[in-house]
Amino acid sequence: MIVAAVDLKNNVGGFPAPIPASRAFVYGAFGDVDAKETHEVPFQSFWGLYGEERALPSPNDVIFLVALMEWDDGNAQALRNIVAGSVNSALFASLGADRNRRVGVVMQAFNGALQTPTGGPSTDEWVGLGRELRFTEADIALAETGHTARQSIRVQGDGGDYTMTFAARNRGQAAWRFCGRCHTMFFDGFEGKGRCPAGDGHGAVGWMYYLPHDHAGPDGGQDQWRFCDRCNAMFYNGFGDGGAVCPAGGVHNPQGYMFFLPHDHGGTGQDQWRFCGKCRVMFYNGYPDKGRCAGGGGHDAQGYNFKLDYTP
Repeated sequence: MIVAAVDLKNNVGGFPAPIPASRAFVYGAFGDVDAKETHEVPFQSFWGLYGEERALPSPNDVIFLVALMEWDDGNAQALRNIVAGSVNSALFASLGADRNRRVGVVMQAFNGALQTPTGGPSTDEWVGLGRELRFTEADIALAETGHTARQSIRVQGDGGDYTMTFAARNRGQAAWRFCGRCHTMFFDGFEGKGRCPAGDGHGAVGWMYYLPHDHAGPDGGQDQWRFCDRCNAMFYNGFGDGGAVCPAGGVHNPQGYMFFLPHDHGGTGQDQWRFCGKCRVMFYNGYPDKGRCAGGGGHDAQGYNFKLDYTP
């Protein structure tokens, strides 16, 4: 499956009008596909354009085109590159046109690129023409609540009947990471890495976590979790006594979003994230080693068992 994603509102410094940007993505290839099977795709975001997850203010700001290809002797990544170049050229050829016209121009280039042979002797062919994937305003509103909005596209061809289903969901703020030295959850989205109780800045290890804020997601959540702009850790600010010891000295300083962190639920995610009763940060309790606490020694697990969304 090939997806071309276009950002019609991409702004480039020095230009008075948006300069569109695009990328193409490949999902699969899938071998041994039989009747009545469902093939799950490992998570890979195609919005934003660089694999990061971005909010979508309006479905009119983007164009998503999708196509399903048979897989014989072709090279999927080579075809992705050809599609990416053709779509980008079509975007610049249609500068000044309205969105409907641009969809037509870009779709023509998309379908033309898909017919390019990338191997042999048996070449890959499309399963039906490319289609536009269009989320509605209602879909986007639902996705912003943390629930999943889905759109499906059915294609028939090459002797098969297929349904491709796409999902949109605001998973929360990204760039939250596990510190391999102190075991706390910290925000890794700034150049500075805060202050680690083990000394210097935090060291990111493992997965990227997505934390819901401003309202609870579909799995519920405890509020009053905040970002400390002195140590970069996630800490609980619900006691109101200023007693949460910060490794940067004094107490934590809450800034930014109010996070609603899900706990003790049956949904997906990694559990064993706990509240430390000494320093009040969120830390990972899944190892015998309890990390390094600003209150001295290792962390002390208290309260709920938090289960947090992540991408490997």
